[in-house]
Amino acid sequence: MRKTIGFSSLLLAVSLASAQQPASKPKPTPATHAEAAAAVTSQLPVTRVSLYKNGVGFFEHAGRVTGDQSVTIDFTTAQLNDVLQSLTAIDLNGGRIAGAGYNSTTPLQQQLQALPLGLGEDPTAVDFYNAIRGARVEVHSGTATITGRLLNIELTNTPATDKEPATEKRLITVIGDAGEIRTLELTPTTGVRLLDADLHTDVTRYLQLLASTRNQGLRHLTLQDNGTGARELHVSYISEVPIWKSTYRILFTEPKAGAPAAKQTATLQGWSVVDNTTGADWINVQLSLIAGAPQSFIQPLSVPYYSRRPEIGLPQEAQLTPQTHESGEFSPSQNASATVMTGSAMGSGSGSGMAGGIGGPMGGLMARKSVIAGQALNALSEDQEYSNLSAAAAAPALSYQQQASASIVPNASTAAFDDYFAYNLTEPITIRKNESALVPILQTKIDAERVTLWSPRQPTPLRALWITNTSNLTLDRGSFSIVEDGNFGGEGLLDPIHPAEKRLLSYAVDQAVRVSTESQHNSTHAVEVTAAKGVMILHHTDIVEITYVVHNAASDARTVVVEHPIHQGYTLDSDPKPEETTPALYRYRVIAAPGETVRLHVGERRGSATTYQLTNFNDGQLTFILNQTNNSPAIKQALQPILDARRHVADMQTALDKVNTHLTELRSDEDRQRSNITALASADKTSRDRFVHDLNTTEDQIAAAQKDLTTAQANLQSAKDDLSSKIESLQIDEKL
Repeated sequence: MRKTIGFSSLLLAVSLASAQQPASKPKPTPATHAEAAAAVTSQLPVTRVSLYKNGVGFFEHAGRVTGDQSVTIDFTTAQLNDVLQSLTAIDLNGGRIAGAGYNSTTPLQQQLQALPLGLGEDPTAVDFYNAIRGARVEVHSGTATITGRLLNIELTNTPATDKEPATEKRLITVIGDAGEIRTLELTPTTGVRLLDADLHTDVTRYLQLLASTRNQGLRHLTLQDNGTGARELHVSYISEVPIWKSTYRILFTEPKAGAPAAKQTATLQGWSVVDNTTGADWINVQLSLIAGAPQSFIQPLSVPYYSRRPEIGLPQEAQLTPQTHESGEFSPSQNASATVMTGSAMGSGSGSGMAGGIGGPMGGLMARKSVIAGQALNALSEDQEYSNLSAAAAAPALSYQQQASASIVPNASTAAFDDYFAYNLTEPITIRKNESALVPILQTKIDAERVTLWSPRQPTPLRALWITNTSNLTLDRGSFSIVEDGNFGGEGLLDPIHPAEKRLLSYAVDQAVRVSTESQHNSTHAVEVTAAKGVMILHHTDIVEITYVVHNAASDARTVVVEHPIHQGYTLDSDPKPEETTPALYRYRVIAAPGETVRLHVGERRGSATTYQLTNFNDGQLTFILNQTNNSPAIKQALQPILDARRHVADMQTALDKVNTHLTELRSDEDRQRSNITALASADKTSRDRFVHDLNTTEDQIAAAQKDLTTAQANLQSAKDDLSSKIESLQIDEKL
C-alpha cells in the first residue's frame, strides 16, 4: 500500500520548505521542519456566532498570526460540506491565504478496490475462501492436520427426510505439499491458519479498513496564511446547527377587586435556548439570534467523487486510438458573506416552555447541561426603574411583577436589517460543545386585558390575554407562559406580533362561562323587480341572523370575546359593531356581570338577483315572483297584458290541437273505408256504391278540416307574435 499524504500536511511541508531561512542558521533538516510546523500551527477560536431560524449558523473565527503560519479549525463531518461551500478567509494586514486542507476520507469501496483480496464491504465466508484460493494454509480438523494450498470451497446440500432436516455443508479442498488431495468439512472445530505473511497483512489491512468506518471523528481544516509580521486573520462560514428556540414569560399582578376587565401593563420576558452541537467550544463569543430564513442548502463537496470511465477494447492491430469524452457536471459553490446589522431597536422572538429561569418566588429553573452567561447583564432603558433596587429593601414594597422584572435583565440589544431581525447579546457568552445555554434576550412592557374567548370553531371558552404590543419589538412565533402573582396560569402559542399590533393569546379553560346559540334564522326578501327586452330580474336580499347567549357563573365580571365567522359576500346589519375584525372573523366584546346572562344578536345581509327569460316563463315562476313581491298591484298591472296574451296563445293552441285531432280521426276513417272498398271488389254493386259514397263524404270533410287547420295555425302564430311584442315592450322598475 502507498502511504497517503494529507493535503494540509503536504501544503504545510511545501510552504515551510519554500520559506526563506535566516543566513546565520543552517538549513533545517526534515525533522526540524516537522518541529517548526508544530510550533507555528495553532487553533483559530470562534469569536462570533449568528444563528438563523432556518437551522443554519454563520460562524466567524478571528485571531492573530505571525509570519508564515498555519491555523486549524475543527469541524464535525456533518459540518464539512457547508464549510467547503461557504468558507471565506481574510487577512486584514496584507497577508496571503495560500490554501486550506483537511483530513479527507476516501470512500470505503474505493479503498477496498486497492487491496488484492477483491472483497466487498459485506463478504460471506464462501466469498473469503474464494478470495484466498491458491494460498498456503494449515488446516486442523479433529486430530488431522494438513498443510498445503487451498484449491476451492464448495457447498453441498442434503435434502430433508422424515427424520432429518435439510442441511448445508461447506467443503474445502487442499492440495498438500506432498501432492495429496484432501477434502475437509468446515465445522465449528475446524481451524484454518494462513501461512502466507503477505496475505495475512492484506487481510489485516482489510479488517482495519472495515473498522475505520465506525468512527469518522473530527475533521481538522488547516489554513496556511503567508506574510510578514503580526496580522489579524478572520475566517467565516455557514454550518447546519439546531434551530434556536425562544420562550416568553408574561408576568402580571391580579387587578384590584372591583376592576375586572381593566387593562394592565404586563411584563414580557424573552429567553432563548441555544445548542452547541459543533465540533468546537464557543468561548467568550459574540452571539446573535436572527429571526430570518436565508436560502441555504447542502452540497456534498467533502465526498470524493470518481467519474465512470468506459472500457475501450484494443483494435485488432493492437494500436491505441485516442478518445474524447464529455466533461463532468460543474456544481457552483455558495459563498457566505458577512452581514452588518444596523438600524433602530426593533425585536422579535419566539418561545416555548414554562416560566423557567425567573427570579423571585418562582426561583431559577435550569435544564441539565445548560448554562447562563456569567457576565453582568445590562438593563434595557425601559426597565432602568428597577435596576438600582436592592432586593432586600425593595421586596416588601414591590409587587411580584416588579420583583421578577428587577431580577432578570436581558443582556441583548436589537437590530433590524433587510428582512431579518436580530438579538445581539451585549456580553460574550461561553457554550462548550455538546452543551446548551439559556439566555435572556428581551424584557419589555405590553398592554394586556384578561378576557374569555369563545369561537364556534372551539366551543370551549378559553381564558385569554388581549394584548397590544406597545413596545418597538417584533415578537416572533413561539410559545409563552402566564405567571400571575408568582403562580402558573397556563401557556399557549403565539404567531409573530408586530409593534402596535393587537392579538389574542389563549392559555387556559374558563369553566365559569357558557356560550350557546339561541336561534339561527335565514331569510330572503325581494327588494326590487326590473324588466326590459324580455328579461325580468328579481332583486332580493339574503339575511342571516344568529343570537349568541353568554352566561357568566363566576363571582366576578367577565369580558367575553365572541368570534363570529365572516360569510363571504355578506355585510353586517346589526348593532353592536364588532370590536375587531380579522380576515375570517368578527370579534364582539360582551361584558357579563356575575351570574348575568347576556344575548348578542348578529345579523348579516347580502344582495342577489334571479334572472328570468319571459319567453320561457311558466305559471310556477310567475306565482313565485308574485309571492316574493307580496302580490304587488303595480307588478300585476304591468304583467297583465302579457298574462292575457299568454292565455290567448293557450286558447289558440287548444283550437289548433282540436283541429289536428279531428283531422287525424278523418284520415283514420278514410283509411278504413278504402280498405273496405278493396275487400268488396267482388261484391254486388249496391254495397260497393255505399262505401264509395262514404269515402267521398270523408274526403270532403278532410278538405274542410285542412282549411280549418291552416286558419288555426295562422291564429296561433298571430297570438305568439302578439305575446312576443308585449314581452319585448314590457318595462318594469319597481321598488318593493
